[in-house]
Amino acid sequence: MLVAVALLPAIAIQGYNEFDRRRARQFDVQDHALSLAKLAAADQQQIVQGIRQVLIALSELPSIKSRDSSRCIAYLSAIKQRFPAFITIIVTDLNGLSFCHTDGKQVAVAKRSYFTRALATGAFTVGEFSIGLSSDRNVIQFALPFYDDNRSMGGVIIASLGLDWLGDYVARKASTGSALAVTDRNGTYLARYPDNDRFVGMKMPGFKHLMMEGRDAVDIADVDGIERIQSRAVLEDESGGFVISFGLDKAQAFTEIQRETLRDILLILLSTTLVLALASLGARQFIHRPLGRLVDAANQWRRGEFSRRVDIGADGEIALVADAFNTMADALECRERELSKAKDAAEEAAARITTIFESTNDSVLIVDRDWCIQYLNGPAWASIAEGHDIIGKTLFEAFQDDRQIEVLQQIEEKTSEQQPAFVEVYCPRRNIWYAINAFPSSQGFAIFLRDITEHKHALEARHQMEEQLHQSQKMESVGQLTGGVAHDFNNLLTVVSGNLELVETATDVRKVRKYAAAAQRAIDRGTKLTAQLLAFSRRQTLNPKVFNASQRISEFQDLVRQAVGAGYEVKLRTDDQLWLCYVDPSLLETALLNLVLNARDAMPDGGALQIETRNIVVEEGALTGCVAGPYVRLSVTDTGCGIPPEVQDRVFEPFFTTKEVGKGTGLGLSMVYGFVRQSGGHVAIESAPGEGTTISLYLPKAAQKAEVEEDVKPAQLITSGSERILLVDDNKDILEVTSEMLTMRGYQVSCARSGAEALRMLQSDQEFELLLTDIVMPNGMSGVELARDARRLRHGIKILLTSGYARDALQRHNAVDEFPIIRKPFRLTELARSIQAVMKCTKSATADR
Repeated sequence: MLVAVALLPAIAIQGYNEFDRRRARQFDVQDHALSLAKLAAADQQQIVQGIRQVLIALSELPSIKSRDSSRCIAYLSAIKQRFPAFITIIVTDLNGLSFCHTDGKQVAVAKRSYFTRALATGAFTVGEFSIGLSSDRNVIQFALPFYDDNRSMGGVIIASLGLDWLGDYVARKASTGSALAVTDRNGTYLARYPDNDRFVGMKMPGFKHLMMEGRDAVDIADVDGIERIQSRAVLEDESGGFVISFGLDKAQAFTEIQRETLRDILLILLSTTLVLALASLGARQFIHRPLGRLVDAANQWRRGEFSRRVDIGADGEIALVADAFNTMADALECRERELSKAKDAAEEAAARITTIFESTNDSVLIVDRDWCIQYLNGPAWASIAEGHDIIGKTLFEAFQDDRQIEVLQQIEEKTSEQQPAFVEVYCPRRNIWYAINAFPSSQGFAIFLRDITEHKHALEARHQMEEQLHQSQKMESVGQLTGGVAHDFNNLLTVVSGNLELVETATDVRKVRKYAAAAQRAIDRGTKLTAQLLAFSRRQTLNPKVFNASQRISEFQDLVRQAVGAGYEVKLRTDDQLWLCYVDPSLLETALLNLVLNARDAMPDGGALQIETRNIVVEEGALTGCVAGPYVRLSVTDTGCGIPPEVQDRVFEPFFTTKEVGKGTGLGLSMVYGFVRQSGGHVAIESAPGEGTTISLYLPKAAQKAEVEEDVKPAQLITSGSERILLVDDNKDILEVTSEMLTMRGYQVSCARSGAEALRMLQSDQEFELLLTDIVMPNGMSGVELARDARRLRHGIKILLTSGYARDALQRHNAVDEFPIIRKPFRLTELARSIQAVMKCTKSATADR
């Protein structure tokens, strides 16, 4: 019996060789089938692409684009004769009705799926198996939309390929004993060899299984009952999604292997019989007795008696086995001693860990993989279990409060991925904050709970202090801003008030005009101050344009040189390849002038001033506060006294200035900063005491093309008018002065103090050609609402809105660019010009959008 068992490996090896040979043959046949399938798929791909090229050529025919039926039919008939594989070629309109047919018939294909897909995708489309509408033959359609000369889709060109021709083509490509089939994306036979006529139009059995198998080749019983090794290749969806299957007869492929296998089996049987006969004779003498001793010794080792050794008393293989067994017994005896020592060490380590857990102030829980609690230290027993015995319970059984269950679910989610979990949770019943850490292991996980109530209170106190500090800084900034505004406006009001008092007492007309001019200059400075405040707050109205900054500065340089005066060298360095930027050009000129004047004031004894433009791409994080991207950098560099580091952080604050009293408002750089930031750019300062200063404006690169500037029309002559105007303003003084200004120009003015009063006048029989109304009027409807009601009541009435600051109100009413606007304060000439523009259905050049 032992010899027979000993022969089993040899028999197994021989059997494996036979199996490996059959498997190798299987792989060879599968590879061959796959190669043939891919080759057949390549042929089908060429056919589809050839048809696609034919349809593309047809789509460019003038007779098709112009829908010339006679010329189209003649050409398509010639194409059909040249390509007999096509049953029909038709051209349809977008409704699926043919206007060109090689058979001269009219068919409707709107319900065909390939037609719908062609219209939806606008691309070459392959259909499925179908019966031709006009030919009643088995066909498959190929469709391609065509476009007219205006690039609009004009219809679809459809070619029907006869499946009889495809069957003959497939038969020529197949070999004896093989099976070649072509199916559409739905698994319907388009062509098959052999028995093409029998299977065309039928569903391939097991098609879905074949498609989903995921292997290159499979053994199947084919539809004709023959077992074959079949492989497939699938064309891309844009080529029709055809499935090309190629099968080789398995019986023919393995005929030679079967003969070799029978011969090898006979040889194995003869050799095995001979070996068994010889082995049984020697087994009785040399094997049975020594093995009996080995068995006895093994039984004693199994019971843990490792002192027993085996002595065969002879040379040979069994003696070597006995020596190996004795060596194994020595190793087992040594291993037993090591395991005993390791057990003692593990028990000692567990005791030390328990001591550590018991000595800590944190609560510690040890949980197994089933979420059952195995251990709690003293603090956990007192504060978490509260004296209850929860050993052996699951965490969800021990802690059933909704908040506790939510925390346990968070821990479960983290530890299920073998990741440590951390949760901070508040216990309202005990008014304690806990930090919970859970550390998973192969045996479960350990949970540590620490009381962090004092830490939480400290963080809360720190947050409150930071909020108080932020509030105090904000109030300080607001105080500085309001103080500066109050100081400058009080000065301006003093000038206006004083000059008006002088006007009241003056008798000389020239002095009256002098005092009025001085008051008007103060008003202009107030208007400029308001514009600077809006620029600083980034709420001014911008009129950005696409232009070349170098060209603009070159045109502006004479004014710059005039502003700095003699004794200063002005250098202009521009980039000839400078990108276009997209900002408000007039505000950029004002910003540049502010920078130049600041640079001049930093060089009281004269010096050099350089203006430079260049292209720059800011990388991510390269410039603090600047978004990465392409910019046009405009730099102004002086050789002046420089700016100390402690001052650089404040130079953009409103009303902050290092100049003497009366030498500056402190709003110049604030306006520059607000304008650039509102335009999507960035401002940077490089300076050091005694080394000069460079201020760089990073202007966003324009994505649009340069705008073509219109010719400036000559200023219109301001003439008087006679139209009837309804003037609305809640401020009595503004209402009176505006009414007087309009009356001086000849207009007939009716006044209203509120929107409701104006609405009643509009509903009366009075005639008005123009409504001039303030936008912001408290305690009632706004000017925008009044203007919309006026248009509803008086369809032909003109509208002109006015406001000191209108953007927020217009955005709130969604009325941006809906009505023309004149900004307060305005002069008589500006008001008259705006009214004339509105009456002529144009928008005033002074409009503030």
